[in-house]
Amino acid sequence: MRPSGTERLLTAHRSTENAASPLHGSPAQRGGVFLLDPSKRCEPSAYLFTRAVTFFLANGYTLAGNIDESDIILVNSCCVTEDKIASSRAALAFAAERAQGKRLVLFGCMAGLPLTDLKQEGLIRIGPGDLAELGRHFPHEVPVDRVAVHRLPPAFYEPGQGLGHQDYFVMIAQGCSNRCSYCNIRRVKGRVRSRPAEAILAEIQAGIALGAESFVLLADDCGSYGHDRGTDLASLLEGLGAAGEGFRVKLGYLFPRFVLSHFDRLRKVFETGRIAYVNIPVQSGSQRILDLMNRRYAAGEVRDAVRRLQAAAPQTRFCTHIMVNFPTESEGDFLESLAIADAFETVLFLNYSDNRGTAAAGLFPKVGEREARRRLDMASDYVNRRGRGSGAVISDFDCDLPYNLSREARD
Repeated sequence: MRPSGTERLLTAHRSTENAASPLHGSPAQRGGVFLLDPSKRCEPSAYLFTRAVTFFLANGYTLAGNIDESDIILVNSCCVTEDKIASSRAALAFAAERAQGKRLVLFGCMAGLPLTDLKQEGLIRIGPGDLAELGRHFPHEVPVDRVAVHRLPPAFYEPGQGLGHQDYFVMIAQGCSNRCSYCNIRRVKGRVRSRPAEAILAEIQAGIALGAESFVLLADDCGSYGHDRGTDLASLLEGLGAAGEGFRVKLGYLFPRFVLSHFDRLRKVFETGRIAYVNIPVQSGSQRILDLMNRRYAAGEVRDAVRRLQAAAPQTRFCTHIMVNFPTESEGDFLESLAIADAFETVLFLNYSDNRGTAAAGLFPKVGEREARRRLDMASDYVNRRGRGSGAVISDFDCDLPYNLSREARD
C-alpha cells in the first residue's frame, strides 16, 4: 500500500523531532489505518490525535487513502458543542457502515462522554486520557508513552489565535479544576492531571537543542496546572529560566481567576519578556452572565489586571474568548462584553450552543434566533473595524470561514 499524503506529511514532521526518537525504528509492516477527523481547531485534540496516528506509524501500520482498503478506521471526535457532537456522530456512522471486517476506533472527547448509545459491539473507545489503551488493542513495539509529538501537522490542525504549525507543543496537563456551567471538558476528562515540572522542563530543553524557539504550554486550562501536585503554573513558569535562553512561551488557555490570585508572581514572569502570547478567556463582560456561567471572578478586575500586565510586558500578545448569546443574555450584557473586548489585542467571539447535560442547557430564556444573528453581526462589525488579525467571530465550529469574514464578503 502506497503512503498517503497525510503519512508523508507526518513523516516530514517527524524528521524534525529528536533523532533518538523511537519513531525512527523499523517495526514490522502491519495493517492500514483510515482517518476521519472532524475536529481540527482544538489544540489538545489535534495534539492527542497526532500522537495516536504517530503511534500507529511508529509500529509499522500505514495510512490508508481509501476506507475500503483499510484494516482499522480511526475516528477523531469532539464534544465542545452539540453541533460538533453531531458531526462526530456522523463520522462514526459513516465509518460503522463500512467497518465490516475492520476494527473501528472512536477517539477523542466524545469517546469520553457517558453516552450509552456509543456502547456498540466491537467499537473501541479511546478517550483523551486513555491513549495507553491503544497498546492494549493493537500489537506494537513502541508504547504510546514513548511516542514523541511536538508539532501539529496541517492535516490535523487548523491554527487559531496566535498559535501555529511552527510552534513546539508541550502538554503540561489534562482536565480542569473549574466547573463552568456550559462546558463538557470536566465531564470528559475529570479533574486536572498534571505532568511533573521536571519532565516539562526536560522536554523544553530537548526542543531548544533541536532549534525550537517558540513553545506552547498546552492544557485544557493552564491555570489548573499543578493543583493535583501541590504546585501551580506560576512555579512552573518561574522554573523555566533553567531551560536556557533564546526561547519564548505561549499560554494557550489561562483561566482569569488564576491571573487575579497569582497576579504579582505572574507579573514578574511577564516582565522577563519570555511570554509571547497568552489567551485569558474572559467569556463575558457582564457580571450577571459570568455568575450564570459559574466563572467566579470580577470582570472589571480581570480587565484591570490585563492592562497592568500589558504595561509590564508590551511585547506579549493578549487574547481572549467571549461567548455571545449565552442564555438570558440581554442587550446590556452583550454591550458589556463588547466593551471588555477593548482590553485585548485579539478577540474570538464564540456563538453559544447548548450542551445536553450541562447546567447552562437548562437556563431560559434562550436568545432568539433573530436577536442572536443581530449580535453576531454587531460582533463582526466590531472585529472587522479593528482590522484583520485582531479577532474572529465563530457562529458554528464546523464553518469553513469565520462569520465575520463571510459577513464582510456578503456586504
